[in-house]
Amino acid sequence: MKNLSKSDTGSRLYGGESTENRVQRRREQFLDAGLLLFGTVGFKSTSVRGLCRQAKLTDRYFYESFASVEEVLVAVYEREIQRLIAAVFGQIRNMEPGTPIAELARPALHAFFEGARDPVVAKTVWFEVLGVSDRVNKLYLDTVSEFGQLLLMMIKGLYPKLALSATQEQLLTTGMVGAINQSTMAWIVSGFATPVEDLVEANLMILEGLGLRLNLQ
Repeated sequence: MKNLSKSDTGSRLYGGESTENRVQRRREQFLDAGLLLFGTVGFKSTSVRGLCRQAKLTDRYFYESFASVEEVLVAVYEREIQRLIAAVFGQIRNMEPGTPIAELARPALHAFFEGARDPVVAKTVWFEVLGVSDRVNKLYLDTVSEFGQLLLMMIKGLYPKLALSATQEQLLTTGMVGAINQSTMAWIVSGFATPVEDLVEANLMILEGLGLRLNLQ
């Protein structure tokens, strides 16, 4: 009889699904449950038991992928941010030098605000991660920096001869991301009262002002 190796047993099929796929599927169930709970009752009111109930899985499967509720929050946040970045990046991927900043930024901003208008995603990404722990605070700040780098990439793509110091780059991207982020938070708090197009146009004015300044250099 053939002896099964650890890798053989780890990939064994049950109902046509491998062990790895089942683990990943259960993990996604917990992430979906976490997104719903964090975005409604909030992180502080979410427990392992509540996540298991919402995911329709036992705590055995929870601890298969996570050590704490905070780990679920981190994973949910990272997943939703990557979805948002993908939506925005999809709008600027094929940009060409010399493209008017409004022509490039308008669809990117539209994709950003459309991605943020889901109340559950908005509450989780913009509010529930604040002040949870040093680890989550660092994740939040790293994400702000990542969006800043995305903006910087767009700016450098439009203005390939632009020469900025590292300090100027850091201050510029922090200011731009801060403006967009604060308008997003105010929009969420208002219950998404402002039409997306108005948000896009308001933030576009800021970016166009930047474009005008850079064109003068």
